[in-house]
Amino acid sequence: MKKNWRLWTGALFLVLLGVIAVAGPHLPFVDTELKEIGAIRTDEGKFILVPFPPMEGYPLGSTHKGVDILSLLIMGTGETLKIVLSVVALRYVLAVPLAVAGFYSKFMEGVMNGWQQLFSFMPPIFFVSFFSGLPFIFFSEWRPVYMILILALLETGRAAEIIHTHLRDTEKRPYIEAGIVSGCSPYTLFRNYYLPVVIPNIIVMVINDIGRTLFLLAQLGIVFIFISQKFMMNEWGTAYEVVNTSPTWPMIFTSILDDVRIYKWIPFAGIGAIGLTLLFINLFAGGLQRYFESRHRTARYDL
Repeated sequence: MKKNWRLWTGALFLVLLGVIAVAGPHLPFVDTELKEIGAIRTDEGKFILVPFPPMEGYPLGSTHKGVDILSLLIMGTGETLKIVLSVVALRYVLAVPLAVAGFYSKFMEGVMNGWQQLFSFMPPIFFVSFFSGLPFIFFSEWRPVYMILILALLETGRAAEIIHTHLRDTEKRPYIEAGIVSGCSPYTLFRNYYLPVVIPNIIVMVINDIGRTLFLLAQLGIVFIFISQKFMMNEWGTAYEVVNTSPTWPMIFTSILDDVRIYKWIPFAGIGAIGLTLLFINLFAGGLQRYFESRHRTARYDL
């Protein structure tokens, strides 16, 4: 445990991330209103137009609307984590019972396999693009709820199938036969023989899925798919346009194709926040896997 630097390093960063999500908006240098500023006048009388490069008062620069990127990242930490954790929690609330049902029922096993195959032949981003564009979701006031439901359901079959595989592998172990011979009921056998082996694997899967979901959210920002949105008249007053209303990290990527060539600090700030989070989530998951292996002597699986 003491030599498990991956676990401690990942845990320290995730605790820090949680502190930022809770206490960050109360820091004195954070602009909680995310005010939009069109230009800044320097002491020499010159005007600097948006987006502002990294400078005093804007350590990471600003967006095209003059919003401080550092404040945007700090204010968006809680919202981003809320969405990601909601998706993963809902996914496993559905995946675990589905996997257990598939383990004991051939019919439910077929449902689980069909679910997995239905949404596995293309990357999830394509399915999210399709479902999020349906009119009853696109124009709905409940769009955030629908989006979380879509993101959770798309990967539920995959998660259930992996848990089901762990159950099948555990079934082949010699001590399961010993439990059957000793006269354990199916419930006792599942609780005392299966769960102690499978639960550590599920915990590691959940941590890994947090990273997967965050990466998927980053892709949504690039293709202009918003979790929550509203319709506003454009600046010329000729048409309505869709505007993001959620200050999540991936929304920094909406103009990444142009920004990466000219205003590099804008996408790099989002890439840095998401990239570091993914790195330390993977470290934490790897550290947890090592901890469970050393303590419970569970077999390692590819998650």
